[in-house]
Amino acid sequence: MIGLPGSLRAQQWQALAGAPQNGQKQDDVFFLNPSLGWAVNGSGQIHKTTNGGLNWERQLTQPGTYFRCIGFTDALNGFAGNIGPDYFPGVTDAVPLYRTQNGGTTWTPVTQISGPAPKGLCAIEVVSAQVIYAAGRVGGPCHLLKSTDGGQNWTSIALDPNQVQMVTDVHFVSATEGYIFGGTNANAQLSKAVVLRTTDGGQSFRPVYESARPFELCWKASFPTRQVGYLTVLSYAPADPARYVAKTIDGGLTWQELPFVNNGCKEFGVGFLDASTGWVGTDFGTGYETRDGGQSWQPSNVGRYINKIRLLRGPSNEVTGYAIGLNLTKLQSTVTALTPATEAFAFAAFPNPTSRQVTLRYNLPARQQVRLVLTDMLGRQVATVFDETQAAGPHERVYTLPGGFSNNLVRFTLSAAKEQTTLPVSVQP
Repeated sequence: MIGLPGSLRAQQWQALAGAPQNGQKQDDVFFLNPSLGWAVNGSGQIHKTTNGGLNWERQLTQPGTYFRCIGFTDALNGFAGNIGPDYFPGVTDAVPLYRTQNGGTTWTPVTQISGPAPKGLCAIEVVSAQVIYAAGRVGGPCHLLKSTDGGQNWTSIALDPNQVQMVTDVHFVSATEGYIFGGTNANAQLSKAVVLRTTDGGQSFRPVYESARPFELCWKASFPTRQVGYLTVLSYAPADPARYVAKTIDGGLTWQELPFVNNGCKEFGVGFLDASTGWVGTDFGTGYETRDGGQSWQPSNVGRYINKIRLLRGPSNEVTGYAIGLNLTKLQSTVTALTPATEAFAFAAFPNPTSRQVTLRYNLPARQQVRLVLTDMLGRQVATVFDETQAAGPHERVYTLPGGFSNNLVRFTLSAAKEQTTLPVSVQP
């Protein structure tokens, strides 16, 4: 998600009274927009809401399945990952991935997987309507699944056990560049937290971060911008209560550990609103919040055992967040109002729809600092097109979209002084 202009007026998480619960840590929630979302848990359940979490419909109950992750490319097409047998007791389902083509009304096993069969999945990353990644699992063995045709067909890649033996999260910034998060050993007592980077769609990886301590693995990651990202370092160390998060400011190429808390908690989900403000879920009675980029942390009401945090930005820059753990909580933040874009702004894009290249035109009433940001359909920042001082008058900029956005919607947000306007652009083959 991109950083928000203005100052946040409220950052209070509220428990959703009617949300699904199963008495355990639930693992994933996914929202296409502030109203439409799905939640999954280890009881083989998939739930759907169409009104921002006020009401939930149970779409599936499948004993023996442990749904660990979920993702949708649009309101109809989605995927749910199962952790698979031989890890949690009572999990007997060996199907790693399910799909729906009707918004979750029915779910069927994904059978078009070439390559080595994955044992189970812990994370799904929707890069675009066509490109989707899934990865797992905690406890191993480790595989990366990739689809480039919207989930019709998948390729499975066995990850090198000399590099990683547990995979808990995945993040891709394009169809080919991404990161795997996990641990170096399937035995948690011997494991160190590790991050691997690929630039060829998972064909090869190289390590970019490894912790120095045993009993650790990366759990979840959050990238509020293309350059800034955070990850939780889950520790099972019995004698050392010191806990850490890790942060990157160069898009994941390098990582720096930051002290988190010193109470022996287990860290789970992480979600950042912008480069400075974010939350971490733990197994204690509270989560934690930072407003200074991870330099300091305070208790937060984000929820207990929060495993996944999803943050979305609305058309008026309002923020909606969902966090899932023992229960589901919701964040609704407002921002200081911005002056509506004037007619003089006259922000336009053509052709729209476009295949790859788009011409952007706008008008500035005075010389001022101007920023243009590209975000994907989920509100995640893809690129800063420019951030510079420009003269008054008409302006035109030709921009070539990065790959991976075919059959999708992107947004250009133009900010100048107290004015801001967002322009959606449809990308077609």
